[in-house]
Amino acid sequence: MTPDALIDQWRRGLRISHAAHYEAAKFYYSLHLVLSLPAVLISAMLSTSVFVALQDSQVQWVKTAMAILSVVAVVLSSLQAALRLAERSERHKTAAVQLGEVRRELEQQLVFQHRDEPTLEKLRKRWDSADRQAPTVPSRIFSRAALRVRDLGDTPKNETHSGA
Repeated sequence: MTPDALIDQWRRGLRISHAAHYEAAKFYYSLHLVLSLPAVLISAMLSTSVFVALQDSQVQWVKTAMAILSVVAVVLSSLQAALRLAERSERHKTAAVQLGEVRRELEQQLVFQHRDEPTLEKLRKRWDSADRQAPTVPSRIFSRAALRVRDLGDTPKNETHSGA
């Protein structure tokens, strides 16, 4: 592999990883909201409906609805705590920021023709460090990011895609 091919491969890899971690951060944050907002709303509804149920204890459907809602609230809260989606989102965002810094530094080095081995070695070490700390991106998110980067025209001159 030539140095130019390696640099081009790194640049594409960094763009894909950078985009994938931002997408993963958005995905996990959205999932966090999908679980936490209903849990909060259900808990609020339960707390007010307890007073109604205590006053009108003859209505069976209210008791059944409260029982179901309380189970749903517990399940949603448990999922939210176990999956730690907000924390996952933050870890992906941090990884995206770090990878973005490395990507921009590589691009700056390329613009100013700084392709010497010590410079590239420093960038590789920073990239390795960011990768070690980064959580794993789900494969479907990574694949979508790779396709988006390719569709934006980030393909090496000697590489062609058949649309597969």
